[in-house]
Amino acid sequence: MNDSDLEKFLGKEGSDPGCDDSGLLMDEYCDLIARGEVASDRFDEFLTHMRNCAACREDMEGLLAMVRDQENSGPR
Repeated sequence: MNDSDLEKFLGKEGSDPGCDDSGLLMDEYCDLIARGEVASDRFDEFLTHMRNCAACREDMEGLLAMVRDQENSGPR
């Protein structure tokens, strides 16, 4: 096992707010990123959780893909 594998297993350092609290910021974060804006420091703990939690990271990636797809398709 190398350091990268261990880090994936144990998670990264930093304050991790958990799934519920991170879920509250997911929509806002995905909207910002889809618009090409830089996320503020307010999202630091959220990003720590995304690095630590594969399930939430998968949800975020799916939501981000959906938001980008909607923005690219324009108004209906």
